[in-house]
Parts: sequence; C-alpha cells; structure tokens
Amino acid sequence: MKKSYNEQHILFSRVSLDKDSPAYKDFYQKHPEYQVGDDAIRGMNFLDGLKKEKLFKQRFFPMFTNNEHIIKNLYQTLDEIPLGEKVPQKKDFHKNIKAITKHYGAIDVGIVKLNEGHYYTHHGNRNKLLGEEAYGKPITTRYQTAIVFLVPMAEDALKRSPYFESIAETQNAYLNMAFTGFRLASYLKTLGYRSMFQSEIHYLTPLVPLAYDAGLGEIGMTNHLLHPEYGNRIRIGAVMSDIALDEDNPIDFGLKMFCERCALCLINCPMQSISFKKRWVNDRLFYKFNDQSCFKIFKNAGTDCGVCIQSCPLSYGIGSSTLYQIKNDRLAIDTVIQKHLDELGRRPAIKHQLSIVEE
Repeated sequence: MKKSYNEQHILFSRVSLDKDSPAYKDFYQKHPEYQVGDDAIRGMNFLDGLKKEKLFKQRFFPMFTNNEHIIKNLYQTLDEIPLGEKVPQKKDFHKNIKAITKHYGAIDVGIVKLNEGHYYTHHGNRNKLLGEEAYGKPITTRYQTAIVFLVPMAEDALKRSPYFESIAETQNAYLNMAFTGFRLASYLKTLGYRSMFQSEIHYLTPLVPLAYDAGLGEIGMTNHLLHPEYGNRIRIGAVMSDIALDEDNPIDFGLKMFCERCALCLINCPMQSISFKKRWVNDRLFYKFNDQSCFKIFKNAGTDCGVCIQSCPLSYGIGSSTLYQIKNDRLAIDTVIQKHLDELGRRPAIKHQLSIVEE
C-alpha cells in the first residue's frame, strides 16, 4: 500500500496561510525548508497581478469569479438529495457508469478501488467548502470506489498562455468538472449509494495519482497527468462512492521516453521550474519540480501561466494509436517531435486576443 500525502504540504495550501497565524507558525516550525520561498510569494491573489486596466478586470473577471459560489451550491444541493433505496446492479455496471459520466460531459473515465494510501492524511488550507476550521484536521471520510474522469480544455485558450484567456479556460474547466461530478454523484446517491464529488474547493485525495491508477494516462515531466489522446489539455475530476465497480489498471504508452526525447515543457518554462532529475515521492517516481518559482509567474503575469501545457506536443492530437506505434523507439519518437516542431513550432501560440476578451 502506498504512503499517503498531506494536503498541508501543497503549495496553494502553504502560501494561503496568514503570516504569523498559529497555523503558519506551527507549519513552518515543522517544515522550515519551505518558509523563505513561500514568504516571497505569499499574501496576494495572483489575479491582482494581471497587467490589464481596471475596466478590463471589471468586464471579464466575472466570467469566473462566481464559480466558488456556484460550486458551493452544488454541494448544498447534493446534500439535500435523499439517499435512495439501493438498486441492485448488474455485474458489468461499470460500463454504464463510464457511459453516463461521458454523457454528463467527461471525455474519458476510469475506476479505482480506494485504499488508505489514496487519501490525503490531513486537510490543507484550500478547502473552501469546510472552511478554515478544517485546516490540519485528519481526513477520515472514506469511500469504496473513485470514478475518475477528465474534462477537456480548449486548445485556442491554451495557445494564449500565459495570458488571461488561459486562466479563464482553466476556471471554465474546473466548473465543468464540478458540474459533471455533481450530476454523477447525484445519480449514484439516488441509486442508494453514498457519494460525493471532488472539486477545486474540496479535495479528499490528490487527483493526479488517482487518475494514474484509474488508467487515464501517465505522469509526465510536468508531474501532470498526460492522456494519450488529449495530452496535457485536461482537468481531472473524481466522484467518490460506496458503489462496487470493476476497477481499471494503469496504462503505459511510452511517455517516459517521449518526455525525455521532447522536454519542450522544460525548455519553454519561463521560470526553469521543471527538471530532468527525478525523485521518489510516496512510492512514485516524479520529476523534481520547483513549485515556488512556478508560482512566481502566476503572480507576475496574473494568470495560471500554462506554458508547460501549451508546449506539450501531446496536447495537439498526436493520438494514442501513434503513441503506441512509436513506444520506446527513439528514432520514431524524434520523427514525431520534429513533425510537431515543423508544423506548430517550439511553443504553439496565438498572438491576438480571443473573441471572449477582444476589445
């Protein structure tokens, strides 16, 4: 069984601690290695750094500033739905669940039988559903199954990274993810199975390892999940439920060698936050990554950057059939990467504003 993660260690949890608060003092007394770097990027909503006029922000920030309120209402509605009388299911009901999840807006779905190692051990400081009082408390809620799904992000918006359209699309995907999860959890609850959904305001597990276990992709040089069809152009959601379903297994389409031959995310990263070096984290091999330097550009640019996602050739339709054909073949991989460079360049980008914010 894999070790568990502690959500208190996640960067967004760390930098949202109020300086000199009891939680701040306790955390950095235990983990002084984070303090100097975190303090340098603490204390400002990164959107405040967007280099746009006040009128632009007044016009376009409301595209997503109500998302948190909307998602909280989804949780409230889910709580109000009564747990139905349990409906018996056929043996291969996982097929129906996957089809229903796609009907609700997902592009791919996988299933995991949960164990203790999948969960965060403690709540961090980013749970907007439970509030600040949840910080540091053990996560004890448990479910039998995770239905993990992916929602897409628009290619044209990612080609605008690191401009405003990128953060607008990220927030759009988060809301779509929450709505898909809410609908699925509501459905399962009506069938008689205790269920909830994870969202950007309420996490019980880290989603990348969960999606890997669900067979939805491999973990790449950015430490993101990369899907064989959509690459980096995804956001991950999950519904936790007590329904018993057949589970999926991790997949291998040769991403390790592809990333080593490509490294465009590393080359293009404006903060040099990505590394060729690897490290073991909770029994998994990840690339070393400087989350503090990464977040500096969030604050400097006033968006969520996204240049690493924008740079990934797999985000532009190479496709699973090609990936499996070139798996672990250096020459074939180099040929595919060169074709991508010839057609789209080192960093595919749209120079002009998209219509949603065109002035």
